Amino acid sequence: MAVYKRSYQPYRGLLTRRWPRCFVLTRYAWRELFASRFFLGFFIACLVPVLGFAGFLFAANSQLLQLLFAIGSKRIFSIGTGFFTAFLELQAGLAFLLTCWAGPRLVSGDLTNGALPLFLSRPFSRAEYVIGKFAVLTGLLSWLTWIPALLLLFLQGGLSSQPWLGAHLWMVAPIVWCSLVWIGLLSLVALAASAWVRWRIIAIAAIFATFTIPAGFGGVMNAVLRTNWGHLLDLFYVFHMILTAGFRAPMTGTGALPQSAGWGMVALVSVVSLELLQARLRGAEVVRG
Repeated sequence: MAVYKRSYQPYRGLLTRRWPRCFVLTRYAWRELFASRFFLGFFIACLVPVLGFAGFLFAANSQLLQLLFAIGSKRIFSIGTGFFTAFLELQAGLAFLLTCWAGPRLVSGDLTNGALPLFLSRPFSRAEYVIGKFAVLTGLLSWLTWIPALLLLFLQGGLSSQPWLGAHLWMVAPIVWCSLVWIGLLSLVALAASAWVRWRIIAIAAIFATFTIPAGFGGVMNAVLRTNWGHLLDLFYVFHMILTAGFRAPMTGTGALPQSAGWGMVALVSVVSLELLQARLRGAEVVRG
């Protein structure tokens, strides 16, 4: 509209509150992701193990099914910390694969198309931008990890003929806390890779390499130096350490590492990812000719 006509009017409607504005990015990112049939199908496939574990709970609490299939060993149907540890470790692997697909486009698209200066030129800080993008993966991965784990926990409490839930209600804390640690680690690595690599295939390879290549070096270091400290380079093993400690279970194998070392590795990877992300998120780009 031409300015000289003076027919424009400022917006006089209600303004949204400041804190939820960052989730506008989250909503549109989810819309873009679920517009892909492949992603929708893969997300649904990641929820299939939940049905399998739920079926196991029904079998564990049904004597009729056990007699029907001639299964007499009660140890097979023992529901405890091992059940939920196995479920979370399986879903953590699926969450990693989902992050490899969904993460690379979260930031790279804004940097490639020059949208980041438009975001930051409005009442929208870099921290709010990161929170909005971070919430994309946090929301998706929560539906694969701690939310179905809690549903299984309360399902077992409802199916059990014994007062099972009251004695195992403490597991709510490790289920939620360990899942959020893993989700945060995956999200930060994915956002850092998306900020530095604009090609999706290479960004997927970068995320995959971050969790696999150091693990290989760690295995070589363990074999050559005859130590167990190389396990700290394997982030899946670090998550296993945290999960095992959260469920008050002893670490299997010899030469167990201290829990402080695992938490230190999580903190190191998180800080490095945040620094890499902050270095790329700038409101203006300086071109030197």
